[in-house]
Amino acid sequence: MLLQRQALGLGARRALIMSHHGRLCRPWSRGPISPLVPVAAAQSSRAVGISTVAPPAPTPAAAPGSAASAEFSQRFRIPSVPEQFRQNRQKVCREFLGGGLLYLEAGEAPPRNGSDVMHRHRSDSYFVYITGVELPGYAALLDPENGHFTLLAPRLPEAAAYWVGAVPTLEQLQETYGADRVCYADELKGLLAARAAPTLHALPATAEKLGAKVPAGCRVLTDLLPATLDRCRAVKSDAEVGCLLAASVASGAAHMDMWRACRPGLREYQLEAVFSLSSRCRGAPSLGYPSIVGSGPNAAIMHYEAADGLVEPGHLVLVDAGAEWRCYTADISRTFPALGRFEGAARDLYGTVLAAQHAALDTLATPPLSDTGNGASLQDADRAARMVLLEGLREMGLIRSEAGGGSWLEAALEVKLDRVFMPHGIGHHLGLDVHDVSETGPVPRGPVQPGHVLTVEPGAYLIPPLLARAMADPRVAPFVNFDAAGALIRSGMGGVRIEDNVLVLSEAPPGVTAAGLQGRLYNLTVAAGVVKDMAGVEEVMRQEWRPEAAMMC
Repeated sequence: MLLQRQALGLGARRALIMSHHGRLCRPWSRGPISPLVPVAAAQSSRAVGISTVAPPAPTPAAAPGSAASAEFSQRFRIPSVPEQFRQNRQKVCREFLGGGLLYLEAGEAPPRNGSDVMHRHRSDSYFVYITGVELPGYAALLDPENGHFTLLAPRLPEAAAYWVGAVPTLEQLQETYGADRVCYADELKGLLAARAAPTLHALPATAEKLGAKVPAGCRVLTDLLPATLDRCRAVKSDAEVGCLLAASVASGAAHMDMWRACRPGLREYQLEAVFSLSSRCRGAPSLGYPSIVGSGPNAAIMHYEAADGLVEPGHLVLVDAGAEWRCYTADISRTFPALGRFEGAARDLYGTVLAAQHAALDTLATPPLSDTGNGASLQDADRAARMVLLEGLREMGLIRSEAGGGSWLEAALEVKLDRVFMPHGIGHHLGLDVHDVSETGPVPRGPVQPGHVLTVEPGAYLIPPLLARAMADPRVAPFVNFDAAGALIRSGMGGVRIEDNVLVLSEAPPGVTAAGLQGRLYNLTVAAGVVKDMAGVEEVMRQEWRPEAAMMC
């Protein structure tokens, strides 16, 4: 990499580097994408930051059957970038009740080290939601009264043409992103000054930085926009679900490539590298969050990122990883045996967690009662999973039910025995962020709603600090067989997590046969072909890993 300070000033270098890093992860198609067939690459623009190359967006083919099944298979067809994000803007305009203009920024690529080495840019999710633009240094104005969308582009220096490629014209940007008007970002003050008593609604972090960017007398408010955007983002459109399904297909195939590649003697980072290669080659160019790849005892570390441990015979390998498609991320967890077969305690623990997940999914899939209209909540699913989990741990000999008497399950839940083995919740919203937003935060409260996309991720772990805490608690200690738990820890057992991503539907689609449908749930992970039954995992692990299969996608 040439040292750019030889020719350019600091500000220009930063702008060019941000543009360069933005350009590397723009695999968007301007045309609509069918969810059934991988998309051929379109002719790409040579302008910096704009790519019209379509990544493969394969989703499962429809099961043969009724016309209703065929219609359902087309429901989550991914539209063009301008159309998808126009729909999002229209939704925001309908929901926003204040006057004035909405203002959002993409943010800038954060510096890594020195003055001209930057981390790869990832635009602010709120900005992406209304624009579809992943480029750094951009901003947007949206008029909620008429939906008029102004895209504000950074003014890049002429030297960009020979450092990173041709700079897009304003006309190219307008066509690519469907803006009503495109101006340079340094024209913001003039645009606002032309309005009488302008009012801007912004996010708090953006408002703090506006300063001299806006004219005197411009009011900047932060009380309405965050809640409006959170409310809109919580309920996904069919196009957004299509993006999440495309991310699930790429991520799920990458998970299964890790199973095929796994063998004792590898390092965790080598498996992590398989996921990155496979998901990126399948059209999901960026990870939605740092991958968690924990073998053996490292599987008991909830957000383990070191990935430098050794995969040993007898280990269970826990992987929590997801990649993005149009910034929408999958969030999939699977656990698999290093030697390719579930045996002994590993088989029992995996079966317990899988049963707990089935209980949670069954709870959420049940339609609302007709007399109340209220369906299950994620908290209901969490409780159902924990009860099955405790029963399975009792059958494994890790829990002593006699400590609680006749109603030992209720007694165990009362003292939070389940938290010793599963210290996290059952799930959260998923979308542009891995822990996506809503009016109640990343976890929905109350009955789940149609359009929610949620993770369902029970787990069971042998965590020495939590077991030590339990031993010191006279309410919890009688329930735990510490000798049995210690023996499993000494054998290298860490834990199991199984995580799927599900869409809540308004009702079970009548007459539809499709992989992943369960009552009013559409399981995107299952629809993407990611197996989780033990026989299915073992079958995939017997297959040969062929890197070229991913590279030729």
